[in-house]
Amino acid sequence: MADDNLQVWESIFMNREWGKYPPLSLVRFIAKNYYKASDRSAIKILELGSGTGANLWYLSREGFTVYGIDGSKTACEKAKQRLITEGLSGRIGSIIVGDYFDQLDFFADEYFDAIIDIGSLCCNSFDRAQQIIIKSIRKLRAHGRLFSQTFADGTWGLDFTPIGYNACYPIEGPMAGEGYNRFTSKKDISKLYQPSGSKIVSVQRQELHIDDEHRVNDWLIELEKL
Repeated sequence: MADDNLQVWESIFMNREWGKYPPLSLVRFIAKNYYKASDRSAIKILELGSGTGANLWYLSREGFTVYGIDGSKTACEKAKQRLITEGLSGRIGSIIVGDYFDQLDFFADEYFDAIIDIGSLCCNSFDRAQQIIIKSIRKLRAHGRLFSQTFADGTWGLDFTPIGYNACYPIEGPMAGEGYNRFTSKKDISKLYQPSGSKIVSVQRQELHIDDEHRVNDWLIELEKL
């Protein structure tokens, strides 16, 4: 994530109460792939851009060992405190402050069973996100999964490109005032989400109609390491 975006999100997490519950799309992904594990604590799950810990909280309550990386110190502290307060500290692998483009390098290859991205990779340029996904695949064990929920074309406030590739600093819509953001078109999914040594398992498009003129669209993308 660009340095200016890190500063934006630090300010947001310092001054705004954030969501406390995971999206249904993540619950479905985890239930489908990991609920049958005989020992959930042995399943290591990393979130890129973990924020104040809504998803880490859900995963740890379900018995998994959780890891998070976020550029905001405030967000990481809030995430840790929530898990500690709710008696889930034993499920924390680590929650690291920093840019996950760099911090991923500190983990051994083939370390994680799953890596998740809920609206964070879209805060990176196309080329940088591509490199992050390549790194993430290296960090997954064989048959590990990467799940990404990312903005799709047609999202209110994002569907124009004054800077970068399919990217802007939105002045309206759900991400207005929240720094650099990018949408992914359908034709770009295979370029961005299929690095060597992986395959796309599923792609779904999710559309939320705010009103007759405004929509928030997401891709729900699941990869498997071969």
